[in-house]
Amino acid sequence: MRKKELYQQIWSIAAACVICAFLLYFGYRNVDAGLEDRHWDVIALGDSIIGKEREGEAVQVYFEEYSGMTMLNAAFGGNCASVGENADRYSYHEESLSLCALAKASCDRDFGVQKADMGANSLRAWYFEDALEGLAAADFSKADILLLEFGVNDYTAGRKIDNPEDPLDVRTYGGAMRYAIELFQEAYPNLEIILVTPAFCQVVDRENCLKEDFGGGTLDAYADKEKEIAEDYGLGVIDVFYEIGFCEENIMDFTEDGMHLDNTGRQFYARFLAEKMGELSERDNK
Repeated sequence: MRKKELYQQIWSIAAACVICAFLLYFGYRNVDAGLEDRHWDVIALGDSIIGKEREGEAVQVYFEEYSGMTMLNAAFGGNCASVGENADRYSYHEESLSLCALAKASCDRDFGVQKADMGANSLRAWYFEDALEGLAAADFSKADILLLEFGVNDYTAGRKIDNPEDPLDVRTYGGAMRYAIELFQEAYPNLEIILVTPAFCQVVDRENCLKEDFGGGTLDAYADKEKEIAEDYGLGVIDVFYEIGFCEENIMDFTEDGMHLDNTGRQFYARFLAEKMGELSERDNK
């Protein structure tokens, strides 16, 4: 009986191993197949300027209409490019959606931290889970363009613009941008990266962004740093801050509150992105 029981145990273990191997193999293939099916012309990482509206009147919907390109809206409202001074503490769940953290997760293909933090993220909006799922499923190796649109939240959070002693200091706006760019370039060498400068804004009950300093400088200094970084890395840049035409006199014609775009603003912004992307493409093809 003992020998028979031993054989039964061996066969049970062997059968379990075969089943596990089967599931792992075909599960892996299914994940790969899903990634291959999720091709995007453009993947956009950014903040609420792009991310706040997700459905019919969203920036990506208008952009696709104007450009003829598909766009994955992987922008999360409230997030910064940089990380805060307390980012290493486990209680700061919002930091896992910073550009730095999302760049690392996208290049490592591991969004476990972001998924674990989602429930405790105080900035979480209704679309965050869906946006994260879309980003986790996106195949960056098959995308054509990556848009990085950050700056307004770094500005309002008073994050330092740069650290001359450490150009990859992720607690600064410039360092975070460089860190993300280098990660993406190493992981996806064929991916074209385009930087998008922050949009002019008027924070409620404050001076406009050319006058108000939250501790790191006025918003134009962040836009200037981003343009400098784009030049250093040989990247295209869409200069929303200086070229789209938003200013103190007309900002309420395009926004709900001086910062977040209304439907008119989203259409205008999306058309601007599409036109500038077309100009960059024509320049590159010459």
